[in-house]
Amino acid sequence: MEKQNDLEPMRVFVGTDDSQTVATKVLEHSIKKFASRPVEVVYMRDLDVPMPKDKKNRPRTGFSFYRFMIPQLAGYKGRALYVDADMQVFTDLSELWQIPFGDQKVLCTSQPEPPPAWRNNSFFKAGRQFSVMLLDCSRLDWDIREIVKDLDDDKFTYPQLMFDLCVVRPDEIADRIPPEWNHLEQYSPGVTKLIHYTVVPTQPWKANKNPLASVWIRCFAEAVQEGVVTRADIESGVANKHLDPMLLEFLALSPESRGSAASKEDLLTTLKAQVIDGTTKLYQVRQELSKMSKDIEGMSTSSAWKIGQAMTKPFELFRRASPAR
Repeated sequence: MEKQNDLEPMRVFVGTDDSQTVATKVLEHSIKKFASRPVEVVYMRDLDVPMPKDKKNRPRTGFSFYRFMIPQLAGYKGRALYVDADMQVFTDLSELWQIPFGDQKVLCTSQPEPPPAWRNNSFFKAGRQFSVMLLDCSRLDWDIREIVKDLDDDKFTYPQLMFDLCVVRPDEIADRIPPEWNHLEQYSPGVTKLIHYTVVPTQPWKANKNPLASVWIRCFAEAVQEGVVTRADIESGVANKHLDPMLLEFLALSPESRGSAASKEDLLTTLKAQVIDGTTKLYQVRQELSKMSKDIEGMSTSSAWKIGQAMTKPFELFRRASPAR
């Protein structure tokens, strides 16, 4: 039976890559903000993973297979949490550390039906979701090289590996993690414990189209102000087209921009909150203006717009020709 030690850090392994640097740092900030005990966050990127011979079995992202390396990275000891980089946490992770494994080795969430953002999308798989996953590393003997070899030998398929977690017996998996720990593209204040920003084109750090952008932006602003996300992170992300250029607006919050004022005690918590509020609201206004501009641009090329312009032009000419009263 697993023994819990409150002094041991909660180990969180994040599947990520260079394009997700800022998203990963904001996730880490959100985790540590609420944690009631030590947390060790491990960024899993650029790991040595063999590539399956058949293209159909190759990972869909550069870090898809990293999760199977966690027991080894953890020394085959204790429990560990796997999460994707495109997430944000709203409460204490220690809640997950209280869930017993029992006879199971893997705990996950379940999504019985597609959330609104994934309706009519064939990529969504209903059922157990392994993007948030608790692992009993002491009872998982995973070896990524053996797993890839089994893929090559057609012992199982890529979907069976990623969507069914077939390297563990079905009775050794349980979806006992509450669904609010993996809310896909949805947020309910006071209910949601983790948002998963799953629609890649609208992830809030990439574009200003996500309806939950302001939720992530506030956490991002805090991470910038506390120096978790650096000026170099933002500038590099924008230069490499991994980040929305609007995020450059937040550089003014960074300790590097504030200079020596960052070390003064008179930078009160209330003032910091006001600055974050103001910058976040400014971002939202600019976001709305950008959307309105695109909407107007789209309208101006429509047939209805052109007909309307043609119909009102004579009245405009008559108005200009009429003597002023």
